[in-house]
Amino acid sequence: MTTPHVFVALGDVTHVECDAWMLPTDSDFTVEDNWTDNVSGLAEKIAGSKTELFEQGSMLATEVLDWDLDRPLPVLTAVPFKGVDTAASRAKLASAVRAFITLGAALAKNRQSKHRRPKPLLAMPAFGTGKGGGGKRRGEVLETLLKSARAGAFENDVDVVIVLRDPQIFALAQQKRARDEWPELGSALIKKAQELAAFAREGKLVPFMGAGVSVSAGGPSWSELIQQLASGIEMSESETESLTRVNRSALDQAAYLRERYLDRARESDVDSSAEDFGVAIAAAVSVERYGLAPSLLASLRTEQAITLNYDDLFERAASDAKDPRTVIPGATSKTVSNKWLLKLHGSVDDPASIVLTRDDYLGYNTTREALSAIVKANLITHHLMFVGFGLADDHFHQIIHDVRQSLPNDPSGPGYATAITMLADPLDATLWKGQLDLLPMEDSSPTETTTVSERIADAGRKLEIFLDALLVFATDSHSYLLDDDFASALSLGESSLRKKLLALKTSANADEKDAAGWRLVEQMFEELGGLPQRE
Repeated sequence: MTTPHVFVALGDVTHVECDAWMLPTDSDFTVEDNWTDNVSGLAEKIAGSKTELFEQGSMLATEVLDWDLDRPLPVLTAVPFKGVDTAASRAKLASAVRAFITLGAALAKNRQSKHRRPKPLLAMPAFGTGKGGGGKRRGEVLETLLKSARAGAFENDVDVVIVLRDPQIFALAQQKRARDEWPELGSALIKKAQELAAFAREGKLVPFMGAGVSVSAGGPSWSELIQQLASGIEMSESETESLTRVNRSALDQAAYLRERYLDRARESDVDSSAEDFGVAIAAAVSVERYGLAPSLLASLRTEQAITLNYDDLFERAASDAKDPRTVIPGATSKTVSNKWLLKLHGSVDDPASIVLTRDDYLGYNTTREALSAIVKANLITHHLMFVGFGLADDHFHQIIHDVRQSLPNDPSGPGYATAITMLADPLDATLWKGQLDLLPMEDSSPTETTTVSERIADAGRKLEIFLDALLVFATDSHSYLLDDDFASALSLGESSLRKKLLALKTSANADEKDAAGWRLVEQMFEELGGLPQRE
């Protein structure tokens, strides 16, 4: 039996694909405007979900009634609206968290989840940690949330993700989780997570994302994409059988479907743009919310990222993590940050850019050589982490081949990139030796009764836990250290360091502050959460 897990990520809890999410309220069903403004139809549903037991305080969590089955379910949860600055109020907070998880776990059994995980996933914000609610006790409130979320997850055999908006709270949460145990991973995977985290802290880790990253949000697998595209045209039984034949190339499947779409557009009297193949692909891969994998990868806040996916899940997750990305290729008017995301195979924002058929691949080098050059340069100067790949993409092989010509051939040495795969394959290990460090998530000896789909689902969840561990080890911010709101939650070592740094800040005289190095000292104070004193 797998162990329940509590994840922590930056983002927006209403944008996460999950079974149920916590909606903070009080006994009068008061909900802050930001929730009702951002979630369509929420205000009306809350009005119809009021119960006497909840109003009396006899129950701490109640579902929003008549909610769409294909949308994550909001669960109204009674939190201490008057603050959580006392031990009694934090105890009530802990009870509310566990009540939410208990009810959410029970309701998840009847939900039509899109995340395809072997365990239900419940999401909750870090309420009570704002300047008004937790006040000087924000660190203690966070500890309460983490502890009660773990207890509730184990009691109900579910996974929980705490979704944070505040980088300071996030940094403290990761610091407190650094000494956690990771029973699902084992020592080898933990060691690899720490190695990749070292690259991330040095600014040298570049996530390279494949279709598997989007599956947890309800995105289609390749076979499902082909099926969805095929459903848009009339096909005979023999055509369908031939198209879906096991040995039929994925590129040829796409090429055939594109021709059929073009034929229909030529024969139709309606505007051909409505029948456009690229538009159909964009519609098939577009999903409303991002899953855990994009959220955790975006929370790494790397300088660069690369994807073969057409969807915009990573961009949205990065924006929610307050780390927006400039998408390449794209118009210069869309430049939003010095950090970038390279979309090698096109985007839903520009259906004509989508690379899918054999002709698209064969013509790729003549039209997008500059984009491939970016990947090759990153392979040489950075460490790429491939996530969500089956390692069978023709363009992927071409890039690896080209880079291989520029690097020393050392089959016994480590690879210049890490590929996180779902299932262990001894042939892959041999084929990629000296080129890629393969990191399968699957247990080395699955039971004979486990189906392939179950193996992939279990490995996908382990991937999420691996990314969570990587995120913990990679987070190098200590922006909470000098902030008074977190002083009560610091370790002995942190408290001692804080005291000495504050003494330095207050004891420096005017001449010392005029010294050339004082600017760097001020920068350090700012990064550690303490604004410098200026005269």
